[in-house]
Amino acid sequence: MTKRSVHPGWLMSEAAIPAELQENEDALRFDAFMQLLRTAGALDRAATDALSDLDLTAGAFGALVELGVVGESGVAPSELARRLAVARRTATLYVDILTRHGWAQRDAHPDDRRMVLARLTPEGEALLAELGEAYKRRLSHLLGEITPLQAERLRQLLALVPTDGSPARHA
Repeated sequence: MTKRSVHPGWLMSEAAIPAELQENEDALRFDAFMQLLRTAGALDRAATDALSDLDLTAGAFGALVELGVVGESGVAPSELARRLAVARRTATLYVDILTRHGWAQRDAHPDDRRMVLARLTPEGEALLAELGEAYKRRLSHLLGEITPLQAERLRQLLALVPTDGSPARHA
């Protein structure tokens, strides 16, 4: 496999794409989709290995980080699901896993007792404070030797892909 560098025109407008490529746009998108699936699967397996000493999947670690971001106010499972781009039941499973470890808790919503909010426990906060950056660094290394600029461009490109289940709009 040859290494490819990021071309400065990666984020160029579609008008600048050669006509022969535009004719096969569905095939190109499908190829990109399949590559993304392969990459996501490989990264998920590698992340599970990297997080094995915590007994967490990449998704559960992402939920831990998101709960750290929202802080003491907590977050409803539906909002956690939206933030992580997963099904609500998956976000609930992540909170279950974190709760079993003692790193998260569920509390009644202060304004609506039918709702629950997930938040980190003091142990979860301590885990993130002590080891969070080390695990983020460990996971970031799974992207290989891409440069910070390439990582940012990749993030920008991936942000163009809808994560809410709706089809992307193409001009």
